[in-house]
Amino acid sequence: MIAAPMPLGVLPVGPLQFDEPIWLLLIPALWALTLFLSRRSIAGLDRGTRIAAIIIRLALIVLIVGAIAEPHSRKVSHAVSVTAVVDESRSIPPARRLAVDQYLDDVGHRRPEADDLLGVVTAAEDAYVQALPSTRVESMVRQFVGATDGTNLGEATRLALAVASEDAANRLVLISDGNETDGSILAAAQAAKALGVPIDVLPIGYDYEHEVIVESLVAPSTARGGETINLKVVVFAASPAAGRLVITENGDPIDLDPETDEMGVIVELVAGRNVLTVPIAPRRVGPQTYEALFEPLGAITIGDQGQRVIAGVGDSMIENNRAMAVTFVGSEGAVLIVAESASESEPLERALLESELRPETMTSDRFPASLTELNRYEAVILVNQPAYNFSAAGLENLRQYVHDSGGGLVMTGGPDAFGAGGWIGTAIEDALPVRLDPPQKRQMPRGALALVMHSIEMPRGVYYGKQVANAAADALSRLDLIGIVEFQMFGGTDWVHQLAPKGDGVAVKQSINKLEFGDMPSFDESLNLALAGLNAANAGQKHVIVISDGDPSLTKSILDDYSASKISISTVGVYPHSPGNFNSLRDMANMTGGTFYDVRTQAALATLPQIFIKEAQTVKRALIWEGDAFSPTVMNVGSETMRGITAVPPITGYVVTADREGLSQVTMRGHENDPIAANWQFGLGKVFTFTSDATSRWGAAWTGWDAYKQFWEQHVRWAMRPTGSANLRLTTEARGDSTLLVVEAFDAGGARLNFADFQARVARPGGDGAAVEITQVGPGRYEGVVDSSDPGSYVVSIRFRAPDGEGGIMEGAAQAAVTRPFADEFRALESNIALLRQVAQVTGGRVLTGDPDQDELWRREGLEMPVSTTSIWLTVALIAVGLFLTDVGVRRVRVEPRAIGAWFAKALGASGSGAGEQIDSLKAAREKARERMAPTGGTKKDPQQAKRRFEADPSTPPSQAGPVALGGEAIKSDRPSPTPKPRAPKGEQDEEGISRLMRAKRRAREEYDKDRDQGPNDG
Repeated sequence: MIAAPMPLGVLPVGPLQFDEPIWLLLIPALWALTLFLSRRSIAGLDRGTRIAAIIIRLALIVLIVGAIAEPHSRKVSHAVSVTAVVDESRSIPPARRLAVDQYLDDVGHRRPEADDLLGVVTAAEDAYVQALPSTRVESMVRQFVGATDGTNLGEATRLALAVASEDAANRLVLISDGNETDGSILAAAQAAKALGVPIDVLPIGYDYEHEVIVESLVAPSTARGGETINLKVVVFAASPAAGRLVITENGDPIDLDPETDEMGVIVELVAGRNVLTVPIAPRRVGPQTYEALFEPLGAITIGDQGQRVIAGVGDSMIENNRAMAVTFVGSEGAVLIVAESASESEPLERALLESELRPETMTSDRFPASLTELNRYEAVILVNQPAYNFSAAGLENLRQYVHDSGGGLVMTGGPDAFGAGGWIGTAIEDALPVRLDPPQKRQMPRGALALVMHSIEMPRGVYYGKQVANAAADALSRLDLIGIVEFQMFGGTDWVHQLAPKGDGVAVKQSINKLEFGDMPSFDESLNLALAGLNAANAGQKHVIVISDGDPSLTKSILDDYSASKISISTVGVYPHSPGNFNSLRDMANMTGGTFYDVRTQAALATLPQIFIKEAQTVKRALIWEGDAFSPTVMNVGSETMRGITAVPPITGYVVTADREGLSQVTMRGHENDPIAANWQFGLGKVFTFTSDATSRWGAAWTGWDAYKQFWEQHVRWAMRPTGSANLRLTTEARGDSTLLVVEAFDAGGARLNFADFQARVARPGGDGAAVEITQVGPGRYEGVVDSSDPGSYVVSIRFRAPDGEGGIMEGAAQAAVTRPFADEFRALESNIALLRQVAQVTGGRVLTGDPDQDELWRREGLEMPVSTTSIWLTVALIAVGLFLTDVGVRRVRVEPRAIGAWFAKALGASGSGAGEQIDSLKAAREKARERMAPTGGTKKDPQQAKRRFEADPSTPPSQAGPVALGGEAIKSDRPSPTPKPRAPKGEQDEEGISRLMRAKRRAREEYDKDRDQGPNDG
């Protein structure tokens, strides 16, 4: 064991430590000076007092100088803390992980001292503390370890250093295969070395002898439609192996061997790197995602007769058997039209075909499920589409398609579009150049919705009950009314949320969280409450949604009241107790003009929120304006989208919206200045909205208008994503968890283009996006870095603007894809023992054997034992103050040590009674007074005579009356003689005598002072 290193200049002296020891050099100098000066300053004292004074002064100097030197008390700890950093990544074989657990269990139960500590930190993609160093931890503790497809040993080591005990000597034990995918363990080892903490390493050895890794799939970044491209699959095999190679395009397998029924092809691999070339003809335009998958059949060995034998030895890790690539196939003019009927899409589709664009029409249920599929199109047109036709993931993909990939979005109106179609609160709402909520000053008839919530007797009933209520509330505008009626177990049937405007939605969501979902005995009271509330509400459209298992009773006459009030009821039946339970729910919907939904399966449960969103739109009809035909006012005639169009035909309806602040440009307005047509740029993409419809419903005069094709062609082409620019050359280069983007830009003459302004965004596999900063690093060369740490496909979209040298502006766009099929964790085939040895060497640690007895993790040798210090400056200073007062007392007050000792002896010894001591002291005072009153001539006064000055002669009879004459004769008096008092007991006589003696003492003192003032010649 070695002592802990001291800070520079610190001086330990036994249990003390001085942080400023330089001041201690004053002690000998001040001692010498003190001894020299004491020869005269205390020469008048006796020998014993002089020695005591000198000793006190020397001690005082030591205390004062010691206080200035910042003294601390020191305590050295003898406990050892071992923190195990355990690699939990997927590359560690399961059998090795069990051995690690057993090793730590043995170590924890063999600690030599009770105050030794054990802690556990796990290392995977992130580091987590499983157990702080403690005397109670005795084995491996594993709680949440996070994602295991990565290894960050450096982060885990720094975390272990951060939680290390301050009251014990620390040692880290790194248990790992040494393969790290992020961070740097060597950098963390340098930090441990600086702190004096050794890192012992326990290597986890393994070697995957028959592993196969699909290293990459190489595909051209761009291709023309109909062109055949070559895909190159790079496969590494640790030993000869055989397997099936499967190629998919956008998830669909490609038939590589038409002569067999299998979609893949059997290939044989040699040990090392194999390159397999597969020709592919892209099936459609746009970005195509290709994936190569190798299915191992076994290792190839040579038999006894020299034949090749495929042994049934498979891969240890299947995660590294796939690779991906993306090719952008030319798709100029590709536009997606989403419409539910041909009558709605046909006029617009015909106009775009005549404009030499390539429209593709589909219904919402066939809407592309991924961002990659959406990127096939340059623009997406939604024709009278409600939001509930799309899943939440689909809407997020559409938002990312516009904002991050630069795609165009066109939304046309209709009874199911914009605010009337439930787009309020969706991921697309912020992408639109108009606000879906009309301004409060706009006097629109409001909608009113009442929810009747019955017992949700279905799987996860409470969860779904609150989900559907929240979905309905989110679909309403802030001006619409919403109320919730429920039967509560102890409160009966009542409004859980009183019918009121939704506002910001906070109040209604709080009420939804308080729902109890009681088992309602009858629908009557709930429906009557809802009817009364809706009849009293000032709303244009009124609707009720009932969700129930159908078993409450119902009085049919209530439904007649609903019909008379023109209030519709839609019902959702969930998991009935018997088939007949849904009859009353069907009657509610049929008799009031609502809709009945039958939900009995797990798949149907997932559609419940969409059902409530759809039904909530019933009250949104109030956002639709319909009336006499009028021609919208054309604004911004000179804009790109309205070029050449100065007037438009009349319309008879539109969905009411409001202006959006910012860069939104309104090109047509309707009644009360409502926006009809508006556009703006959202991220990298562009969005155009037309709140009337593109068919003959509200625009019968539009379909026959001569400029109909021109109007839609200009707006759609404006919104479309620019096609790939020949002026840009975009390449990617993998760099660990990042990817380097290299952009080379050229002008029309082929010269390198400088000072271009780039906008770039990347769409990540998780569905989010991020901006990418592109900076110029050389003539015509620009670079950016994309974080590609997560497996999956990254689509990068770039736009640029630059001066063309002739006073104009050049514009262009490009796309690239970065693929990461699996984490680097699955590329390692053997342990990195060399790295672990280097860590131990840097920190002064050891390479452990795995035998707890031989490794001796609790050994003290080589550890720096911690020292705790406590400042004692104030204590030393207070002692010095007390010693200083003692020094003053010895030299000034002349306190004699013998006298002090005698006084203590007398105080502690046996003594007489208190009264006796008082009498003795008074007698002594009386004798001294007599001596002072003796004649000055030198003759000693007779004691009897002196006594007679204080006491009368007993032989002299008492005077009969009056004072005594100066001559000694008694003065005659008529006053009777006093009666002699009886003698008191002996104790009382003593007290009386004491009092008499004290009075006599005072009289003697007064006479003495008087005689002294008069002098010897007076009287």
